[in-house]
Amino acid sequence: MATKEMNSHFAYAEKMLLQVSRTFALNINVLSGDLRKTVLLAYLYLRIADTLEDDPKLPASEKKRLLGLFASIFEEGTSVPERTRIFREALPADWANSSDPNYDLSLHAEWVVPLLWDLPEALIKPTLSVVREMCEGMGNSVVHQEASLAEGWYTLETQKELDDYCYFVAGIVGKMLSDLFYASSSRITEETWLEMKKWDVSFGLALQLVNIIKDVKEDSLRKVCFVPEAICRKHGFEHSYDMFLEGASEEARALVMQELVKKAWDHLNDAVRYTLLIPRVNLRVRLFCLWPLFMAAENLVIIGDCKALFSAEKKQKITRNTVKKIIGSTLFHFYSNRWILTKFENIRARA
Repeated sequence: MATKEMNSHFAYAEKMLLQVSRTFALNINVLSGDLRKTVLLAYLYLRIADTLEDDPKLPASEKKRLLGLFASIFEEGTSVPERTRIFREALPADWANSSDPNYDLSLHAEWVVPLLWDLPEALIKPTLSVVREMCEGMGNSVVHQEASLAEGWYTLETQKELDDYCYFVAGIVGKMLSDLFYASSSRITEETWLEMKKWDVSFGLALQLVNIIKDVKEDSLRKVCFVPEAICRKHGFEHSYDMFLEGASEEARALVMQELVKKAWDHLNDAVRYTLLIPRVNLRVRLFCLWPLFMAAENLVIIGDCKALFSAEKKQKITRNTVKKIIGSTLFHFYSNRWILTKFENIRARA
């Protein structure tokens, strides 16, 4: 790809990052160099996969087909331009008439996808792997979801099913980040990298669980509930969706959600442990990890005893002022493991 064209296409990628996720753009933009470019592109590729999975009009069979076409672009040894063209031409024609930036991004896959291959090989391989694995997991999930919705609701039976879902949409991102950090930093030794890999899935799971907790009411409006049925039965509900019935016990459904909150805190503990393994000299990488973790922890503080999750008209989330405070404090203290641990424990104590 010519340099001028590549720069133009990367400018488009940067613009789209801000349009499809302002919060995550904040974290990505604290990174630098090829690592920043790789994480930015990987995020956009996963947004494309999310767009396919979440489209309300596409049947599951078509979603799975499109996810397969998208994943095929990232198979090693394939013709990237040809595979990308095939994927682009298979997208719904009416997406071109939409103002949704996620559709625009998908329609410009031929611009953003080839940019990855201008980066170092050590950064390309982890990205290829995570996109393929996520698309495969999503493809299986959409088929299961459609079959469940045909009977009324999409639900999960066990904690393992929830763990599997969270792994494919977020946990594997943690795996990719470990590999990218290791490949881009001479200060991360193989020993440290192997230790990081013990905790990296928890980094992704922590953030995903907090989102599931925050979005429980919003998800219910589309008849989706990620809270395992097994947990709900422990607290007197025959099905997870019974929590949303008028007259449902406020105490019982709060107890259900508190079990997920506890699990989220456990994953956040592991995620902090993961972050502390990153050498202090890699300050940008530390900040990239610290910001979303502290934001997730502060969101759990707001959620509190979980009762407001079912009654609040607006989704509970932290304020911009809280975000600014997190950024400001971590910029001064990112190097101190003691400060990070103390800060995290203080936040949890407020929950």
